[in-house]
Amino acid sequence: MFKAVVNPYGGCSIGPEQLLLAGEPLPLAVFRSRLADSIGNWQSQYQLIWLELNAACATLIAEALAQGFSYHHCQGDSLMLVKKLKNDSYLPLAATHSIGVGALVWSPSGQVLMVKELPLAGQKPGYFKLPGGMVEPKEHLARAVVREVLEETGVVASFHSVLGMRHHHQGQFGASNLYIVCQLFATTTALTPAANEIAEVRWFDVETYLKDENASLYNKLILKSAVCQPQLVAHQVQGYMKSAADYEIFLPALAGDEVPKIDLS
Repeated sequence: MFKAVVNPYGGCSIGPEQLLLAGEPLPLAVFRSRLADSIGNWQSQYQLIWLELNAACATLIAEALAQGFSYHHCQGDSLMLVKKLKNDSYLPLAATHSIGVGALVWSPSGQVLMVKELPLAGQKPGYFKLPGGMVEPKEHLARAVVREVLEETGVVASFHSVLGMRHHHQGQFGASNLYIVCQLFATTTALTPAANEIAEVRWFDVETYLKDENASLYNKLILKSAVCQPQLVAHQVQGYMKSAADYEIFLPALAGDEVPKIDLS
């Protein structure tokens, strides 16, 4: 039998370290026998069996599927399979969403930063919109949006607050998507468009952008909200997690919080 590594939810797992012998995958007959014996003995003890295979163990996938495992999720060189041991076992979903960030960046003079993306082959030139992109694994929103602004425009900016969120179910690979719009304040204003994705970067006066017939209504709504409404600023809660670097919390500003003013004069 394999050694069951038990989790707090009544499941157990078999990791790739148990599937390799001198750096090579177990012989198929050995894997087949151990897996079958493990399933039989764990049937009454656990809810689920998680089976993680790395790239070196790819030859074992077919046998695992034959013994009732199914694909759950894949990341990098790791494939996770799962088998329910009881009909009513709860099977948590794999990741269902991608996360993007958009940046409303203010210059010291009260202008707002917009980008026009390079059109795909056969498409017409796009419209000016907020810079932004996808959040990378284990990356905080505040860090991601600052990074995306720098990469796309060459502007160095500091994170200030969260303005709002858009959620839809038409993301890549069938996933839903969360788009978090943040407010930043620029510390540099020189513009350097990313050569591989941005056609043009421009600072706009607020009224000029709001009168742009090609700009999307959604981007205009974000800009109007930033001018008129309070935002969600970062907060830290003592003892919430081991380190403040492990989480982000965004709530309305409290009395005494320093909130930079937006100069539109």
